Amino acid sequence: MLIRLIIAALALVLCCAPQVAADEKVPAWAQQWIDWAQSTNNPEFIEWSKKISTPKAIQLGNEWEEFLGYNAVDIVAKDKTAPNIKPGLVITPENVDQYESELRELLPYGFDYNVDRLKQTGYNTPLEMVIVPTHHAYQDRGYLEATKKYAKNCKLDDKGNLQGWVAGIPFPHPTSGVEMAHNYDRLTIMADNLNSSPCEFGLHGSNGKRERVEKIELHWRNYQGRIKVDPFPNIPGKEDVLEKGSIVALYPYDLRGFAAVRTRFKADDVEDSFVTYIPSMRRIRRLAGSNTQDPLVGSDLTWEDWKGWWSKMSQHDTTYEVIDEVVMLCPSFNPLPVQFKDKYGGWNHRYQWERRPVWVLKFTYNDPNYIYKHRIWALDKEGFHPRMLIYNDAKGRFWKYFNIHWRFNPDEGETDYWGGTMVDVINKHMSILVHTVVLNMTNITENLFNLRYLSSKAH
Repeated sequence: MLIRLIIAALALVLCCAPQVAADEKVPAWAQQWIDWAQSTNNPEFIEWSKKISTPKAIQLGNEWEEFLGYNAVDIVAKDKTAPNIKPGLVITPENVDQYESELRELLPYGFDYNVDRLKQTGYNTPLEMVIVPTHHAYQDRGYLEATKKYAKNCKLDDKGNLQGWVAGIPFPHPTSGVEMAHNYDRLTIMADNLNSSPCEFGLHGSNGKRERVEKIELHWRNYQGRIKVDPFPNIPGKEDVLEKGSIVALYPYDLRGFAAVRTRFKADDVEDSFVTYIPSMRRIRRLAGSNTQDPLVGSDLTWEDWKGWWSKMSQHDTTYEVIDEVVMLCPSFNPLPVQFKDKYGGWNHRYQWERRPVWVLKFTYNDPNYIYKHRIWALDKEGFHPRMLIYNDAKGRFWKYFNIHWRFNPDEGETDYWGGTMVDVINKHMSILVHTVVLNMTNITENLFNLRYLSSKAH
């Protein structure tokens, strides 16, 4: 009987353990997640550990590590900051006091606003942190192959504008802040095409309670630098267009039918296009392409915020400074959507956090008419995208912060959005985004960037 029980237990362990090919060695960056997941007996963690350790994921992760010369797991393992903040810990407003000092060590340069969320001081939305192990979180194979092929041709002119870029990450081993900014600018949506339908904005007032919900369709298409969906690397006949984005409002009734299309042109000296349809007036309104500082529908985000920025980098006189290279506690790659609940007197967020190697990048805007004086980003060293963002107003005051909730597909290396939280600490208002994203669909058409077609969809 005892022997049968032992055999059954071994069978259960083998069933739950991630399966890889017989000749495929599980690298340490995957094995540490597998071991931890098994130790928790949590089915969700165990299932996720299987997904990050498939043969396809391991091969792609190993290729990116070889190309970059590092992986996040190894970098984090060398950092001994805040030893009590470790995987398995759940930090809430009820127990944050005992971890506050170490949390602030892991959230320097102003990013400890997340500790204030936990302590419920100032105007903030409540937070619960579930600490998990660090991921090796690489980009798409298409970006890897395009970067290997084209990055050698990329350079900056005397004004800091990008020259020679065709596709991929222009500066995979960046040496300056402006190179880091160009990397994310060319990643855009981390795909060739993106649909989010619906994209929901939950608007919350000074008391933290939800005031209103707005829903839109969001569409995006890259015309240059394509890496996943034919044609590669550019769409013929559209050589002058870098990308297009569009929205159409679906809900509520007073917003329904509003549509906007932005076209960003490739040339630095060509004005971008921005047209909107206003249903209450039944009129098309054409705005300056540089007009990116208006709110995105009724939210706390402007067009400049939701994907880093919209306007050309050459549009505003900017100084880019790398403040530091550090391991920071950041929102993780949550395999499941962020959990929202009316708790602790507000709209509480519960999601996973992990230590990440980041560059701390500071933007200083020298244009007195620009909406911001500074941005400060925690920019991921593997994904080349920001994980947390701080915005100072034109007077240099701490104005807004934005935490992005990323989603990761290990087999494909695709990174996209669960959503994000933008909090305006001066005006005491916040917008919580929930995306329903599909990447790289093959049936996206020019109709999705046509105002008349978009507005007709909402009626």
